[in-house]
Amino acid sequence: MNSYSRKCKIKHTDEMKNYERYKSLTAEDCKRELFMLLLCRIPADRKIIPYLSTLKGKKILDVGCGSGFYTKLLIEKNKVVGIDQNPHLCRLSIPLHKGDATDLSTLVGGEKFDVVLSTWMTEYLNPEQLNSFLSEVKKVLNKQGIFISTFISTYCLGYTYVKLAKILKGIDKYCYPKKEIINKLKNTGFTNIKIINLNSWLYIPWAYLVVAEK
Repeated sequence: MNSYSRKCKIKHTDEMKNYERYKSLTAEDCKRELFMLLLCRIPADRKIIPYLSTLKGKKILDVGCGSGFYTKLLIEKNKVVGIDQNPHLCRLSIPLHKGDATDLSTLVGGEKFDVVLSTWMTEYLNPEQLNSFLSEVKKVLNKQGIFISTFISTYCLGYTYVKLAKILKGIDKYCYPKKEIINKLKNTGFTNIKIINLNSWLYIPWAYLVVAEK
């Protein structure tokens, strides 16, 4: 395992267990937790949403689309396909595939996309799964396609967020340092990598918005 990686977890025993808690939820139930919403997500959205608003006329694969919070911002001016372990949570009128982020090319049946988007999903992937996911992203992207994703940081609130998920809820989550993210993307063949810091209130670091080109 890469020496830069901070695993931020107790031994991973079942890669699907983190998604089990969503099976009994409805679309109405699937709301971002108030504390994280106020502390971290709203400040992060001030950078994420304006960036996503620049996407027009694109064919987009939204991996881990959940209830479609970001998806709904894209469907008016783009063609969007969603993938999620619990597609029942998304009631938007888009094609939806049920499946795992490490099996994208099989799920979409060879279909290619201009953009692969993944928001607040990589935190559920251990280093090996993340490598597989990045390889699959490259497979389904068109030439010069764009990968857009969020990653939880190993610093400050990012590390705390991951640890509390395990302590309070028994959920395995992962955080990655900037250098490891860049190395993984480069090793997969991505170029023009940009990393934008996402801060919480009071400008405390907790995550990254990552953009890379195939």
